[in-house]
Amino acid sequence: MELMVLSKVTNTGRLNYHLKVMGGLIRKQEDGRYILTERGYLAVQLLNEFPEKPFQMNGQKRKSKKLLVTAALLLIGIIAASALLVLTQPTPPSVSITYWKQQPDQISNNSDIQFLFNATVTKESFQLASSDAINYALAPYINRYPFVVMSGADKTLYPLWTSTYVHKGQFVFSLFLQSPLNETQLISLTQDLKQVFESIT
Repeated sequence: MELMVLSKVTNTGRLNYHLKVMGGLIRKQEDGRYILTERGYLAVQLLNEFPEKPFQMNGQKRKSKKLLVTAALLLIGIIAASALLVLTQPTPPSVSITYWKQQPDQISNNSDIQFLFNATVTKESFQLASSDAINYALAPYINRYPFVVMSGADKTLYPLWTSTYVHKGQFVFSLFLQSPLNETQLISLTQDLKQVFESIT
């Protein structure tokens, strides 16, 4: 009963459990009282020499909690900054291109085929790139299609083309070829032109 009062344990079963756990540190005498064994005395000496410091553990917990909160705030800040960057970064205009028709070129009175491509851009303020930029962007495709080829001032070969601005974000792009294209080639050329215009806008 004295042990229960001193240890503030109100449950007899719980007290007996802890007494069993400390079996090697305590010993019960004939009069029913408990005394320390040699190992028990050594344990008490160690506890006196190196007392528990629960406040340090609490301090560590508080420090860990602060670090966790700081890390969470940093993560939230990074996510917010990334989202803001994505929202404020101008998105490149998307280009939609469809081929329109093919007809012999009536302007130069020859048999060149003129393909008309109707191009629409998502941004109304869209400005078509300079002629030089378009020439350089189209130059890699001269061996893929039977273009009528022109030579630039720096001897760069590029397809013969013209463009006509229609209205906000829309223009007609004309390409001249030496022979007609089949449906598959037309679809392929349309996709290539889309990549060209998206790369130079």
